[in-house]
Amino acid sequence: MSSTEIEAWVMNTCRELGLLVAEPGDDFFNAGGNSLTAVRLIAKAEERFGEDSLPADDLFERSAVAEIASTILTNRDRSRVLD
Repeated sequence: MSSTEIEAWVMNTCRELGLLVAEPGDDFFNAGGNSLTAVRLIAKAEERFGEDSLPADDLFERSAVAEIASTILTNRDRSRVLD
C-alpha cells in the first residue's frame, strides 16, 4: 500500500469516526478528535497495518492526516524489516 493509499485510508477512517477532515493537512485534533477517537484510530490502524503502526505518542506529536499516514507507513515498513 502506497503512502497516498494510506493517507486516503486515514482520511476515510477519520470521517468514519465523525471527524471533519477534507485534506491531508487537516489536523486530527482540530477536526474534532479527542482521546477517545485517538484510541479508536490507533486500534483501527493496528488492525489494518499491524501492532505499533500508530503509537499514541506519535499521534499526539504529529497529528495532521499526512503525518499520521507517514507514521503508519514508517512503522509498517520498520516492522517488516524486523520480521
